[in-house]
Amino acid sequence: MERDDKKTILKSSTVKTCLGFLFLAIGCLIYLLFRSKTLYIYVWCKALGLAAFIDTLRLAVLDWQLPSFIKFSLPDGLYCAAYLFIIDAIWHEDQGWKKYVFLAIVPVVTISSEVLQGLGLVRGTFDILDLLYYSIPPIIYYLNYLYSLNSNKSI
Repeated sequence: MERDDKKTILKSSTVKTCLGFLFLAIGCLIYLLFRSKTLYIYVWCKALGLAAFIDTLRLAVLDWQLPSFIKFSLPDGLYCAAYLFIIDAIWHEDQGWKKYVFLAIVPVVTISSEVLQGLGLVRGTFDILDLLYYSIPPIIYYLNYLYSLNSNKSI
């Protein structure tokens, strides 16, 4: 492999990793600032000694009225996208079936879970927006994959 190809792969993997962690951070921040303090993420932050800091941030945004889809559905889509970006960065050079199995795990589990909730086969509340937000990242990933096959480029 040529030096420029290695640089391009490293740059692409770095961008994907950064985007993955950014999406993860935004999803976590939405949970921490606008959701119940009984969620595990808040319990973890409390265990890390961050509860006072989080409470200060929660007070600062107390009057913000975010639409419910941002509070309840967007983080799910962000987590799914973060997973796809990070797994793709880790397996960037590999085009074998194992990469695609790993990429599919979270989208398949989350989408299936939501559908099964809708059918009453799994406990939980079906939400069409959750299903939509779970579905968008793998669709975008797949479209980017098709684009990269046709143009030999990807993000």
